Amino acid sequence: MPPLELIMAEELQIEPQQPRSFQPPSKGESVLVDGKYYFLGEQIGTGSFGAVFECTDEWSNPLVAKILFPRDRPYDEIKENWLSELNKLLELRHPNITYIHQAFEYRDTFYLIIEKCSFTLDTIITAEKLDPEWWIPHVARDVLQGLEYVHMRGYVHKDIHPGNVFVSQTFDRMLPNKDPVWSFKIGDLGISRLETDINHFNTLLAQWMLPPEAIDAGQFGAIGRQVDIYHTALLLLAILLRKVPMFTKEEILAGLPRQIAEQHPSKYGRAIAQALRRHVGMRTPTAVQFWRELASVAP
Repeated sequence: MPPLELIMAEELQIEPQQPRSFQPPSKGESVLVDGKYYFLGEQIGTGSFGAVFECTDEWSNPLVAKILFPRDRPYDEIKENWLSELNKLLELRHPNITYIHQAFEYRDTFYLIIEKCSFTLDTIITAEKLDPEWWIPHVARDVLQGLEYVHMRGYVHKDIHPGNVFVSQTFDRMLPNKDPVWSFKIGDLGISRLETDINHFNTLLAQWMLPPEAIDAGQFGAIGRQVDIYHTALLLLAILLRKVPMFTKEEILAGLPRQIAEQHPSKYGRAIAQALRRHVGMRTPTAVQFWRELASVAP
């Protein structure tokens, strides 16, 4: 099988004059690419980019197909977004980042075939039996390892939240009754940017997760990788509180997220609060430093 980059090069040679048909898949459809079949299942997500489908290959590997197709946007813009996300997924291959298996264009519709995880972190944060003190170091270790790699490659993710952290369960096919091994992976690199390319916070985010520098960079500092530190701290705060906290712009500027973490009795509260400092220069500087501070109080 040729390398992914070669497949991409071969499949992108489309005549500009050819009419576009934009045909997203339907449940039960099979797609043949480079001699390999992918079988599309239920649609499990949708967004402005397109849709996400359950998917398997001929080896019965559990996958998802992220489909990007033009709706109200030009073909060339969608193609550019698809190639951008693909290049990031290829460059940012790490055990704690969702893994891309293949990418292709089929019927003027763009596909990313990505490993399937069991569920996202937001589905279990509110679980009654969730013990935050036990979960925090495990989630933090995996997420911060992935972020450290992203940052070392010069990127900023910009969208770390419970819905973008995936729970991966690895099962032993030889021992089907054996408990799975859990790990946590960062997903959705679609809005990630090279840090050198971030001139302003040109990304629409939910109000509650805006870092202070996105509201007032002049007062709180330049936008860069510390955005991811702040977002990871919000993620861990959500685990501590066993709910996703919602903050207004006024509460963010007043430092309420940090105050809540400082006042929490958890041994991790202080490290989380430091990563939620409003001023970028006062915030925990790197992902690995954040992990050191959490690990220093972990059992």
